[in-house]
Amino acid sequence: MSAPAKDTERYFEQIETGETFTVADARTITEADIVNFAGISSDFHPLHMSEAAAAESDFGERIAHGNLVFSVAEAVIADMNPRSFSYGYDSLRFINPVPIGTTITVTREVIEAEEYNDSLGRVVYKYEVEDQDGTMLLACEHITLVERQASE
Repeated sequence: MSAPAKDTERYFEQIETGETFTVADARTITEADIVNFAGISSDFHPLHMSEAAAAESDFGERIAHGNLVFSVAEAVIADMNPRSFSYGYDSLRFINPVPIGTTITVTREVIEAEEYNDSLGRVVYKYEVEDQDGTMLLACEHITLVERQASE
């Protein structure tokens, strides 16, 4: 079952386990992304920044920071529901390297929805990021708290 949209304004009770949403060919990771991310994160690891060092690595070329790929994926797929907020992430894994020029597709699925307290519900999304060839690059679970609809 597909979610109604990326950006919704739904109460907890309107979100169903099993909903999916995909942004295909969402974004291509560029050299500029890597350089800019290194600048703001201070992560200048040679695998990201040095063609010579990366060429001699197991990867054979420069790769994107895992946290860069995660950040881009989150921006592309996150539900910008004003009735919800992030409660954290679990099981974040960088499964395969992401070379410059990789185009990512991001999918999210609601895997849990349960009451949290009298005013909030807890919704867990599974995120999966794949490249243009369908290779899994990243996976994680995003935990959110969502406003519950007041009973009348």
